[in-house]
Amino acid sequence: MAFHSNEYQIRLNSDRAVYLPQFPSGFHTDERFCLSVFQKSCCGTAVNVPLKEVCKDLPSESAHTSHAAIHATENHIDSGVKAIYTDRSKTDEGTGSAYCILENYGIIASWQGKLDRSNSVFQAEILAIRMAIETVSSLHRPIKIWTDSLSNLMAILNPKSHHSIVREIQTLLLFHEHIHLRWLKAHVGYLGNEYADQLAKEAIKGDPFLLPKPLSYLKAEIKSAALSIWQDNWDNGETGRSTHDIVPKVSNEPVGWNREEIMFVIGHGPFPSCLLRFNLRTHDNCSCGEKGDSIHYATKCPFTLSWHFQTPTVSLKLLWLKNILTNNLSRTRLRLLMRFICDENNLIVEDNN
Repeated sequence: MAFHSNEYQIRLNSDRAVYLPQFPSGFHTDERFCLSVFQKSCCGTAVNVPLKEVCKDLPSESAHTSHAAIHATENHIDSGVKAIYTDRSKTDEGTGSAYCILENYGIIASWQGKLDRSNSVFQAEILAIRMAIETVSSLHRPIKIWTDSLSNLMAILNPKSHHSIVREIQTLLLFHEHIHLRWLKAHVGYLGNEYADQLAKEAIKGDPFLLPKPLSYLKAEIKSAALSIWQDNWDNGETGRSTHDIVPKVSNEPVGWNREEIMFVIGHGPFPSCLLRFNLRTHDNCSCGEKGDSIHYATKCPFTLSWHFQTPTVSLKLLWLKNILTNNLSRTRLRLLMRFICDENNLIVEDNN
């Protein structure tokens, strides 16, 4: 069912409201993130305040205790009144989802669902809210559903959400005005919240509840598979072996080398040895008479004496190169060396005769 921003609004439970910048102007919420049913009218003064500022400076409980509709405070959350609390839990064994109904400080009903490890905590919490709403939808008196997940409430507030369970919740709230969603702070001693948390942890060892895997999981799996294929190709390839010795593990993060450093490491630059490989020269000699590769110019060539490094032994060549690339002063000298080679190439490269 589609929700249009010019038709439906959230009923305010505070004498002060804020417009959320990412939501259409027809949707409103208050500092306590107390979500009620959708309806066609809204009263309150709206001001433009960024959401992050609202979350950062939530007013103290005493600031609004005089307002009868504010209940998201320690003094107003009474476990003796029938209310529902939802929670979720995630471990290596799986993901748990649960809610409990409290009346007279005791649990009178509860629900638990064990989700797969791949299911997210967002899915677990939104499922608990969905099941709780369905349970009390037949009641005909106001009832509050408490959750400590702000992200779930904000998702329910979003009229453009494509999440199937969120859309189901929005539809249920539209037709059941007696159900109110409220936010509370987690792990501060609220009895119902602690009960729900314990039930969610126990649910991980219970019977499985099938739920589609989240998009985030699928993206992570695709990324992991792509990296695995990439790593296999990199390990078993025939080219770039010298670079593989320095960077054996593939990653989406760049290594942090600039142009000059890359040319030196891979040997693709204005070096006679490289130019010969691409048939751009007939020999690979430097002007000094020796083979003109990157190591030669960094350690032996008399034309680049000002930027020389100590000549490494064959067995320590890889360690020598790694040390250069991890030392800022050495990297600076290496960049200056490469710039000199590029600028004075006619001087250091023997004529192509």
